[in-house]
Amino acid sequence: MKLMNTIAAVSALAFAFRVEASFSVHVWRGETKYVNIPSGCAGSLMKENGAEKDGVRLALACYDDVAYEKTPGGERFFRPDVFRELPPGSAKIPTLCRLSVSPGAKSGSRTFGPMEVVVSGRVLPPASDWKYRLDLWQHPWAVARYFGVKPFSGEHYAKMEIVWRALADCGVKTLTTTILDLPWNHQCYDGYASMVGRVKTADGKWRFDWSIFDEYVEFGRKCGIGPSIACYTMCPWGYMASWHDENGEEHREKLLPGTPAFEDYWGDFLVAFAAHLKEKGWFDDTVIAMDERGPEDVKLIARFIQEKAPGMKISMAGDRKPSAFKGIKIDEYSQGLSCLTEDFLPELPARAEKGMKTTFYVCCNPVRPNTFMESPEDEAFWIGAYPVMAGFDGFLRWAANSWPEDPYKDASFKTANWKAGDTYLVYPSGELSSRMISLRAGIVAAEKMAILGKGERMKEIASRCGWREAMSGEADFSAFRREVESLVAD
Repeated sequence: MKLMNTIAAVSALAFAFRVEASFSVHVWRGETKYVNIPSGCAGSLMKENGAEKDGVRLALACYDDVAYEKTPGGERFFRPDVFRELPPGSAKIPTLCRLSVSPGAKSGSRTFGPMEVVVSGRVLPPASDWKYRLDLWQHPWAVARYFGVKPFSGEHYAKMEIVWRALADCGVKTLTTTILDLPWNHQCYDGYASMVGRVKTADGKWRFDWSIFDEYVEFGRKCGIGPSIACYTMCPWGYMASWHDENGEEHREKLLPGTPAFEDYWGDFLVAFAAHLKEKGWFDDTVIAMDERGPEDVKLIARFIQEKAPGMKISMAGDRKPSAFKGIKIDEYSQGLSCLTEDFLPELPARAEKGMKTTFYVCCNPVRPNTFMESPEDEAFWIGAYPVMAGFDGFLRWAANSWPEDPYKDASFKTANWKAGDTYLVYPSGELSSRMISLRAGIVAAEKMAILGKGERMKEIASRCGWREAMSGEADFSAFRREVESLVAD
């Protein structure tokens, strides 16, 4: 009995002096922030799910854990890293939360169980006003296939809207459009078709139907994506182009830049397209986009564009520095991160002075840093924050939603040797992946640093954790994130 009393007394004393796990989060007014919940805090935070306190709303969530398993056939199976918001009263243990702060919220602290939310007096503008240039290529046909709806029907637009608005909330500024079929052959699970109808009449003249292009651009802008309209492309992979005759029969032919057939196919189009864009008020926002082409082909195409549609802008994702395209004005240029060289960054200031935009991109390479499912989440944060810190305007990635057959069941991409997660960052019902959440956090941090005017400090941090360190494995991405986030906690 005496022993039991002693144990009880010690337990009571321990309880009396027990310190509950707690943590604090700094946010700006107008900010949406995703926060990982520290160990020991989830249980006491669960009763606060859905609460709103003085303009700050809390939503608890969890990820479907990413898993790598062997199937009977020997392939690797990947469970999705999808953000799942938990309804109030859910018994599932949350792993992260989303804080939504009203632009009009007062500065000061709020307490949600073990979490103190400190609201700054500063205001984060809405994503549509961020200066960061984010370009994540959208894939309308992947949405149509996944949901079994007719492309560009009312049902299709309803399904796309959920995903497109999620992308807009992450700051996507460029709408992906197509001006011919299969600009990238059929590398994705779903092929891209053209948003422009083409008919060649018996007398050799061309007719164009802009209806789908127009309604899609208006839809994208309604969702908040823009202002840039990227049109793919005058240099498709393999240079294969298609059209229909007056009987509805499809024709397909290889059209090389500089040839009469190429100029016949694109000449009348450029004249008519420029006139149509000006009529719609979209000409200044539109770029003819090209993907990884050499200087000779780009030069031929660029000169032809200016001949037929003077003032039409050009964008390009490339694998060499912009000065390699001497004599060509490339208004928006994105360099592959794995192709960066020591003499690339010095070209950025001159391009910026001329109003031209420069970003970098990752795709199936480099192995690090990247946004694969197997990539540590702080790599995605670095990818989001680093570009602006180093003098770029933002970031491009080739696939926002080029889903495999069913990304909720198996994220692996069986038709190509790509790592899981390479082909998408958002899910069919608009949920963000853990990779997109970390990328977005880096972008928000970059936006805050620009607002705070911490340019010199940004450069200094970028010089210590730059692209060379990032790709060589020498970078401490977690330390980079801690330093950047502490810098913008104001």
